[in-house]
Amino acid sequence: MSRRVNSELLKIDRRIISRKLLAGELSEKDLAGLLKKLPDVSENAEEIVAPSNEK
Repeated sequence: MSRRVNSELLKIDRRIISRKLLAGELSEKDLAGLLKKLPDVSENAEEIVAPSNEK
């Protein structure tokens, strides 16, 4: 039951994506294809060190 899926779907909350998967509005194959098209932006990540509250 593959339908044409808008790539804007990936900007939606993952709970909505899960609901669409369960309802058959989106297939695992379609989702995997959309996820493959996303660019790798890992070089933009910053390490964050959280302060410890230990005394």
